[in-house]
Amino acid sequence: MAADIIASESGLLKVSGDLNFSTILPLRRKGEQLIAQGPDVIEVDFSGVHASGSAAVSLMMCWLRAACRSNKAIHFTAVPDLLERIIAVSGLAGHLSFERPHHCCE
Repeated sequence: MAADIIASESGLLKVSGDLNFSTILPLRRKGEQLIAQGPDVIEVDFSGVHASGSAAVSLMMCWLRAACRSNKAIHFTAVPDLLERIIAVSGLAGHLSFERPHHCCE
């Protein structure tokens, strides 16, 4: 299955599909463009994601860096349980915000 990211009128970014090593690169590029063009606070909704793994963690870190480059805050919502566990085990929970927008300069 493919993966996609679309922006709503309010600036919410909705991710859908399977996040794996074959779908990440085009999704990363599209997400970085949407982040750069989006509002000052970016919400990325993962509720449409069917499968994810370590490649998705890499994707999230890339989007965090993109938000930092654009001086924007970002947070991730509806993150699948498996992905949250991978993030916790990797020691990245402090960098990837699920509760409130995180600004990299904080």
